[in-house]
Amino acid sequence: MKVNLKFLFIICIGLLCSATDGKAQLSGAYNVYYFRYNFDPSYYRDGNYYGIPFEGSPWFSKDFIPARIRLFSGEDMSGGNFKLNLYNGRVFTEDDRQRLIVITSPIERIEFLQEDKKAAVFQAGFPKIDKQNGLSLYQVLAEGSAKLLKYIRFTMSDRMEYGQGVTFKMDPLFYFYIYADGEMHPVHKVNDLMRLFPGWNNEMKGFIEREGLKVKKETDLVKIVSFYNSLATLKADDSEEP
Repeated sequence: MKVNLKFLFIICIGLLCSATDGKAQLSGAYNVYYFRYNFDPSYYRDGNYYGIPFEGSPWFSKDFIPARIRLFSGEDMSGGNFKLNLYNGRVFTEDDRQRLIVITSPIERIEFLQEDKKAAVFQAGFPKIDKQNGLSLYQVLAEGSAKLLKYIRFTMSDRMEYGQGVTFKMDPLFYFYIYADGEMHPVHKVNDLMRLFPGWNNEMKGFIEREGLKVKKETDLVKIVSFYNSLATLKADDSEEP
């Protein structure tokens, strides 16, 4: 079911701003001054305002790009351009006056498009693990019988530079998981993978050794999980034969 964006984008960030004691204060969860400068959350630290430049960016893409969105309510959204803020897990669009609008309805899946084809996928709705919950958005790197998921968390650090004052830096941390049989499994070493592929240990181990793959490399993890999914597909096809 298609949804009119005007009725789903509830909060218009350009209207949320107040000031007290010379500092911009939070109105709800956001502030117009925060979005007006580079659209980054560096100006917030533990809910306090800092108007200080910083290094790094929490945006998946610096530009608004086409996307298809599915809400947990079952409604679908398409036909607009969006940006994903990985720092707070929020998805934004713009109105005709270029004011930022945040989607407040919980998002189950968002597919960013390039020439009408999926360029990147983020999805929520997975079991709780570590500091994530069912609303946390993961980047889906491989899909099939097993899904390879990447969760991105940012750390904020500050340092004092002589003659320049305090500067802030945002650094991304990457966490990889495999979702299979309704469970989340963190991936740290090869043995973690072997436990997830019962019945295919020899094939998986041989593939990993033959290709010289490392679980510390994202591209290699994608190859490993995609290879497993191809094996699982073969097994499913065999079971359907008379």
